[in-house]
Amino acid sequence: MYAVFSKRLREACIEAIELAKESEHYLETDGKLHPLVGAVILDRKGKVLAQGARRQDGKSHAEVVAVDKLTDAAKEDVHTVITTLEPCCYRGDSSQICCAKRIVRLSPKQVIIGMLDPAASVRGRGAQILQLRKIYFTTFPNDLQEEVNKVNEGYIRFESELYASGKSPKLRKGITKDDKEFSIDHAPPRVINHINDPNFTRMMRPIFEDLRSRGLTDSSESFSKYFAIEATSPRSEIASTLERDPGNAEPSLFELIASYKAVPVARSVEARKVERNLVYQYIGEWWFRHRRKLLQQA
Repeated sequence: MYAVFSKRLREACIEAIELAKESEHYLETDGKLHPLVGAVILDRKGKVLAQGARRQDGKSHAEVVAVDKLTDAAKEDVHTVITTLEPCCYRGDSSQICCAKRIVRLSPKQVIIGMLDPAASVRGRGAQILQLRKIYFTTFPNDLQEEVNKVNEGYIRFESELYASGKSPKLRKGITKDDKEFSIDHAPPRVINHINDPNFTRMMRPIFEDLRSRGLTDSSESFSKYFAIEATSPRSEIASTLERDPGNAEPSLFELIASYKAVPVARSVEARKVERNLVYQYIGEWWFRHRRKLLQQA
C-alpha cells in the first residue's frame, strides 16, 4: 500500500530536490564528501512557509536553514516538513540541536524524507527520533527517491561502501549511544552550566527538603512529578529563571531543554500546561540523579 501524494506534495518534493541541487554552490571546501540537501516547510494548504538548502546561510543543515526562516506566526501553521535527506540525529557542536529534534519541536503533522542517510553515524537514528516522539513520517514516491539518489550518488556510494567494508568509521564528536540521545548529561553547554551552577541548587534545595519531609523523595519518578508541580506554580523562581528571554536572539533555557528533549510544541493553553510540566519533570529527574554531588558543591 503506497502513501497517496497530492499534486502539491509532489511539487513540494521536487522543489526540495531543486534546493538540494542548489546546495552544491554552498558546499564546504574541506575536501570531504558532503550530501546535497534541500528542505521545504508547508502549511496544511500546501503553501510554502519556509525553505532552505544545506549551508545556504554558510553553516547550517537545510532543515535548520528553513526552520530559522520561520516567523513565530508561521510556526503555528506548520503542517508538513519535507527534506531530501533523513534529518540528522546529532551535531558535532553540542551547543546545537540536531535536525530531527528541531523538526519534532515544530510539531508537524507529517515529515516526508527523500532518502535515509547511509552514513554509519545516522542510518535510521534520525527517523527513530521522529518515531519515538510520534511524528508521522514517510518517504518520497519511488520516482522522486531515484532523483534524490542521483543527486547524491557519490555520497551514497562512498558511505555505503564504507559501511559494507566493516571498517569502523572515525568516532565523530557529538555522537552518543542510542539510549543517551535524550540524556540531559549531553545537553547544550548553556543548559549544563546552568543546572550545575550552585545558584540553581540553592533554588532546588528548599523544594527538595520540603518534598523529603513529606516522604516524596523515595524515587526520581516521585520527586520529578512533585517538583514539576512546584516549579510550574505561580511566581516560581526556577520557572522565571529558565523561561526568561535572554534577549540576545538565543532561546530561553526552557526552550533549549524542550528542543533537546524533542518535546512537540504545544498548540493550546491546556497543552502548554502539559508541555511545561513534562519539561520540568525531565529537569527534576536529572537533578534528583545528581543531587548528592550538587548539594555537596552548593
